[in-house]
Amino acid sequence: MKISINRNTFWCDLFVNILYNNSIKNVCISPGSRSTPLTFAFAANNYFKKYILTDERNSGFFALGLAKSTNSPSVIVTTSGTAAAELYPSIIEAYYQKIPLIVCTADRPSYLRNSGANQTINQDNLFKNHIRHFLDAGLPELKNGRLKQFQNNVRKAITDAVISKGPVHINFPFEKPFEPESYTDKIETETIKNVFLYGGKILRSNHTLRNHELERIIIKKIEDAEKGIIFCGPGNYERKFFSQCAKLSEHLNFPVAADGASGFRFGNHRKENAIENFNSLIRSEKFVNKYKPDLIIQFGGAFTSNAALEYFKHIRTDKIIVNEFGDRNDPSFTAEYILKAYPENFINMILNSTAKKIKNIDWIKNITAANERINKLRKKFFEKAGFPFEGKIITELIDALPDKCSLMVSNSLPVRDLDFFAQKSKKEINIYTNRGASGIDGIISTTLGIKAGNRKLPAYLLTGDLAFIHDFNSLFNSIKFSLPIVIILINNNGGGIFESLPISGYGKIFKKYFLTPHNFEFGKPVKSLGGNYSLIKSWNGFKKQLHIAGKLKLFSVLEIKTDSHQSKLIRNKYWEAGRLEVNKFSN
Repeated sequence: MKISINRNTFWCDLFVNILYNNSIKNVCISPGSRSTPLTFAFAANNYFKKYILTDERNSGFFALGLAKSTNSPSVIVTTSGTAAAELYPSIIEAYYQKIPLIVCTADRPSYLRNSGANQTINQDNLFKNHIRHFLDAGLPELKNGRLKQFQNNVRKAITDAVISKGPVHINFPFEKPFEPESYTDKIETETIKNVFLYGGKILRSNHTLRNHELERIIIKKIEDAEKGIIFCGPGNYERKFFSQCAKLSEHLNFPVAADGASGFRFGNHRKENAIENFNSLIRSEKFVNKYKPDLIIQFGGAFTSNAALEYFKHIRTDKIIVNEFGDRNDPSFTAEYILKAYPENFINMILNSTAKKIKNIDWIKNITAANERINKLRKKFFEKAGFPFEGKIITELIDALPDKCSLMVSNSLPVRDLDFFAQKSKKEINIYTNRGASGIDGIISTTLGIKAGNRKLPAYLLTGDLAFIHDFNSLFNSIKFSLPIVIILINNNGGGIFESLPISGYGKIFKKYFLTPHNFEFGKPVKSLGGNYSLIKSWNGFKKQLHIAGKLKLFSVLEIKTDSHQSKLIRNKYWEAGRLEVNKFSN
């Protein structure tokens, strides 16, 4: 028996069926005419969790946050033209952070390109420099062989998103009509049954180090190294990695230099060997000269701070970089070994293949002792630092956050202050950043996506004023989807990070072209969207309002107005005090 169908909708139903079979659930849809068949296919299936976002840029970053917090690909649907191009910033971020996105762009038929047809651009491999896979699905066809070819191509694209961890782009050209009851063809019911049964699951893999000769070399390097450091850089770690990394540290007697964005500083795992003040220690030449490692093992990405990057570049020692993708993550190009292996698998190999180190216990004792000296210095220094020193905001925030929460930290100064000043804590704080391309766009949208992916955990965002303004319109989605988040807004009235750069010495040009003060008053627009707003005027007030905001069912903005120049001067005093303290220790 034949039934009437719309070939566009049928084509999209096949696509949606493959996603369903692979347990891909979250879909971000921006309204559009050309994407109608895709939208209908998702709308008709109650399995999917659909988020309707009118701004495609918001949608891309929201999907990014969803994928981060669920550890599962997010699907994005847009119409054709510049709507598709609006996704590019979030695609770039996902590409460099290894976050799986399945980007679905509707398109005009290729024969309409360069014909003057409305809303038609060349979408062929539009994001080619920043995706794992591109598939032009072609115009829908109902021949059995073509249907199966389409399903195979889709499975290949999804496999690349899941295995290679990154964005894939599927471009869907459609001819009118788009609506499901605007029938275009008749098809046998038996054909429908067979083709839907064909849409199966993708295969997953498990990276491990398989080169036995290389394995022997690495084990010998580690066995021969009496003094070493484990670098734990930014990364998308599962929490069990932190416990494994702590075991490796204790097994080798190597301290863990933990970047703030790694998340290693937070949680119930053992942190006795964690060095959160690495940036202070390496500012002392005496320390660097006296405590030279034989080996550095780096997990995750390159470090956030320039001081740590310069240290890595100039220290002459063996360096091993380990991540599941085999990425270099070494802008200095000085690491000899880049290993493609899951960090947990690598650690297990070392634990099972090497004896526990008992030599040179003084190495780790001295470095951890120096770290504690800086902890005490920081505590005294910050007690004297008046409100609202920017560097103290992160320590006050960590102290006031609840156990088991999500914290998104924006780029520019906030993520650097996280790295510089965040203290160790037993609280289970899931740290999120957009350090792939380190832009300030889409920060609020990403946080909302993180909250949507795990509604049980309270979600917080630490951000600067320019990043907040850049993504302000996304706050509408907090109300729309009932996603209460707490935003700590550091307002230094412009590009405060440039105070830390050499350009700050160039007077009028610096003030006019880099600081760009906006003098924006945030209270009224925040309240107009239905949010809670507080202007913070003391550290006690900050903690009080943070506690109140965490219990509300709407988004909150806690604004702290700061002076970036004064904060820079205080930072410099802190770094100098730390350098002198470490010098004394290293004598």
